[in-house]
Amino acid sequence: MMEYYIKLKRTVRPVFRDRWVWSMAWRDARHNFSRLFLFAASLITGITAVVALDSLNRTLQGDIDRNAKELLGADFAVSGDKKFGSELQALFDSTGLPQASEADMASMVLFMRSNESRLIRLVALTEGFPFYGKVETQPANAAAQLQRGRYAMLDASLATQFEVSSGDSIRVGNSVFTVAGVVDEIPGGGGLMSTFTPSVYIPLRELDSTGLVQYGSRVTYKRYFKTANDAGAKQLEESLGPIVKQRGYSFDTVQSRKEGLGEGFMSIYRFFSLLGFLALILGCIGVASSVHIYAGEKREEVAVLRCIGSSGWQAFNIYFIQIFVLGVISSVIGSVLGIGITQALPLLLKDIIPFEVGFTFSWSPLILGLLLGTLVSFLFSLLPLVAVRFVPPLTVLRAQPGTAPRRSKTQLVAMALIGLFPLAFAAWQTRSWLTGTFFFLGLLGALLALTGVALALLWAVRRFFPTNAGFVLRHSLSSLFRPNNQTRVLLVTIGLGALIISTLNVIQESMLSQVEFTGQENQSNTILFDIQREQRDGVIQLMQDHQLKVNQVVPIITCRLREVKGKTVESLTADTTRQRSNWALTREYRITYRDTLTRSEELLKGEVQHKKAGRDSVWVTVSEDVAERLAITMGDSLVFDMQGVPMTVYLAGVRKIDWPKDPPNFIFVFPTGVLEDAPQIYVTSTRITDRQQAGRFQQQLVQQYPNVSLIDLQLILGTINKLFNDLGLVIRFLALFSILTGLIVLAGAVINSKFIRKKENVLLRTIGARTRQITMITLIEYAWLGLFSALTGMVLSLGGGWLLTKFFFEITFAFDWMELLLIGGGVILLTMVIGWWNSRDVISAPPLQILRGEG
Repeated sequence: MMEYYIKLKRTVRPVFRDRWVWSMAWRDARHNFSRLFLFAASLITGITAVVALDSLNRTLQGDIDRNAKELLGADFAVSGDKKFGSELQALFDSTGLPQASEADMASMVLFMRSNESRLIRLVALTEGFPFYGKVETQPANAAAQLQRGRYAMLDASLATQFEVSSGDSIRVGNSVFTVAGVVDEIPGGGGLMSTFTPSVYIPLRELDSTGLVQYGSRVTYKRYFKTANDAGAKQLEESLGPIVKQRGYSFDTVQSRKEGLGEGFMSIYRFFSLLGFLALILGCIGVASSVHIYAGEKREEVAVLRCIGSSGWQAFNIYFIQIFVLGVISSVIGSVLGIGITQALPLLLKDIIPFEVGFTFSWSPLILGLLLGTLVSFLFSLLPLVAVRFVPPLTVLRAQPGTAPRRSKTQLVAMALIGLFPLAFAAWQTRSWLTGTFFFLGLLGALLALTGVALALLWAVRRFFPTNAGFVLRHSLSSLFRPNNQTRVLLVTIGLGALIISTLNVIQESMLSQVEFTGQENQSNTILFDIQREQRDGVIQLMQDHQLKVNQVVPIITCRLREVKGKTVESLTADTTRQRSNWALTREYRITYRDTLTRSEELLKGEVQHKKAGRDSVWVTVSEDVAERLAITMGDSLVFDMQGVPMTVYLAGVRKIDWPKDPPNFIFVFPTGVLEDAPQIYVTSTRITDRQQAGRFQQQLVQQYPNVSLIDLQLILGTINKLFNDLGLVIRFLALFSILTGLIVLAGAVINSKFIRKKENVLLRTIGARTRQITMITLIEYAWLGLFSALTGMVLSLGGGWLLTKFFFEITFAFDWMELLLIGGGVILLTMVIGWWNSRDVISAPPLQILRGEG
C-alpha cells in the first residue's frame, strides 16, 4: 500500500507544474460549460442545504445559551401542584435571596364588551418577577399598573382575537378586572404555550377573590429565586433540590432549561438533518452521473491525446482539474447561499420558538461547506474519471475498445471511500452514530430497492417485449435499455425525490391523525371540568336547556401515592436509581371509579377493577406506561392518600389507553362502591357543531358557574392544524433543497444523454419518422420512468414513514392514499415535462446535421 501511495504521489505531483495540462483544462472547459454547470448546480444545492441547517443549529444553540435566564426569568425555580407548606416557606425565607411567586391554572374568561368567552391560562404574579429579561407590554407601564389595583393583562394574540384594548373589562371567576394592556413578550411565555392557551395575567393577591381555587382545581404554584452568580445558583440547587423533590415538588435551573430546550431542538435538527443528508447524497449522485457521462463523451478526445503522446495521467488531470476547481467554486457559492438562507429561517420559526431567533455568523458552516464540497467533488468524480487513463489510442479508429476496462487500485480505493462517506456524514450530521447508521441503512435500502426495480424493469421489458405493438410503443420501451441509457440513474434520482415528498406527507398525516378524533360524528368535542358536587345537576340542566346531549358525567377524586409494594414514596424518591419514575411517585393523581372499560381502553392483562367482600378488597387497574414506571404487576399493593385518609389497594389489571380517543381518560381506575362519598369534582362532555350555539352556551356557563372550565376541542384542533401547517412550511422549505437537487440531477441526466439520443432520433427522422412520433416516444419513455419511480418511492415511503413515526416521533402511523396518488401523479407528470423540455432540440434536429457531422 505504501508503494502505491508513493507511486501515486509521484504521478500526481507534476500536475501542478504542467502548464500544458492547465491550459488544456481551461480550453476544454470553456466549450463544455453547460454540461459542467449541471454538475455545479447539483453540488450547490446539496451544500446549500447542509450549510443552512448547520448554521441554523448553531444560531439556535447560541440563542438558547444567551436567552436561558430570560426564558426562566430567574436563577432557580421551585414548582408543584400544591401550596408550599410552612416548613418550606421558612426554608425559602432562610436563604435571604430575592424571591417572587406565581400561580397558574386553566380558567374561563368572559369579555364584558362582546360577551364572548375563552379558555385561558390564568397567571397570578407577585411584584418583582421576572428577575431577568423584561415584560414588553402596550402601553409600556401596563406591568407596573398591574400591581396597583384590580387590573389584568392579556397576551397580544388573545387581545387581537377578541378585539380587547386597554380600559376594557373582563371577568375571571367572580371578579371583574380592568385591562391594563397587552403582553407582547414575557419570560417563560410565548411560543407554543400562547398558541394553545393564551394567558391572562392578574396580581397574585387577587387570585382568591376569583373563587376559582376550589377542591380539585389544578393549580401550579411556583417560587422564583435570584442568586448573586452561577455558583450561588448551583449551591442553591444542591441544598434545596433534594428537599423539594422529597416533598413532591420539582425544580428548574437555567442549565436544566437550557438542556431541555437543546434536547428538544436537537430532535428537530436531526429530522431536518435527514433532509440535508438526502439533498447532499442526491447531489453526489448528480455529480457522479454528470462526470460519468462527461468522461464517456471525452473518450475520443482522450484517444486523440494518447495518439500524440499524452500519458493516461495527463488526460486524467485535464478533466480532474476542471471538476475539482469547479467543485471548489460551487462549494463557496453553496456555502454563501446557505448562510443567506439561514437568515430567512427565523421568520418561519418565529411562531414556534419561545424566543426571538437572531442571526449568528460563524465561520464553521462556511468551512464545513467548503470541505464537504471539495470532498464530494474529489470522491464522486474520481471513479468515473480514472477510467480515462485506460482509453487506448485505438479508440480513434474503433468505437469500442478491444478489451474490457480493468480495475485499478485507485478505483478500488475510491469505491471504498465512496461507500464510507455517506455513513460518516450521516453520523456527523445527526450527532449520533446510531441514528446516522439508521439513516445510512435506510438510504442504502432505498437505493438498492430502486436499483432492483430498474433492473427488474429492464429485464421485464426485454423478456416480455411487445414485438407486435405499434411503432411508438416499441421504440419507447426499447429506449429504456438502449446502449448508454440512463434508466437506472433516472429511476434512482426520481424515486428518491418521490420518496422524500411521500415520506413528509406520511409524517404530516400521522401527526394530524393524533387529533382527528374530534371530527368523528358520535364523539365529544367539548369537555367541561372542575364541576363541583353541588353544581353537577345545575350544569347538566344548563346543557339540556341548550339541547346538548350529555355524553358522560365522570367523577374525579384527587389523591397521591403513599406506598408502592410496601415501600414509602419518600424512600423510593431517595433512591437515585429510580430518578426516571420520580414524577410517577410524587405527582397528584386524578382518578375515577367504574366497573367497565371505555371505548378508548383495552385490557392487556389481568382483569377489570372490582371490589371483593372483606378487608383489603379494592382492586384497581392502571395504564401500561405508569405500570412500567412504577414497576408494578398484578397483585402488588399500593397505598393512596385520599385527602388525608390512607387506602390500600391491589393491582387487578393493566390497560392500554388511546388517550386522544373519547376523553377524559385516567391512569388509575377504581371500582364502584368505594369512593362515592369521597370529596370529588365532575367532568362531563358533549358535542356542539353550531358555533353560535357554542357561544351562547359558553356565555351562560361562565356567568352562572365561573369556576367551571370548558375545553373546545374544535378550537384546539384548528390551532394544531395551524401549527402543523407552520411546521409543514418549514419542512417543505428545507425539503425543497432535496427536491430541487433531484430535479437538477434529472435534468442533468437528460441533457447529458440527449447528445447520445440525438443520433438515434436523427436516424429515425432519416427513415421517415415524424416529429409527433418522436415526441410521443420521448413522452412515453419518461412516463414509464416516472411511473415506476413514483410507485417505488411511495412504497418505500410507507416503510420509512412507519419507522420514523414509531421510533423517532413515537406517534401512530397513518397515511392518506388519495394524497399519495396525487403525489405519484405529480411525479410522473413532472418527469414527462422535464424529459420533453430538455429533449426539444433533439426531437426537432434536422437529419442533415448527422450527415454533416454536426450531431
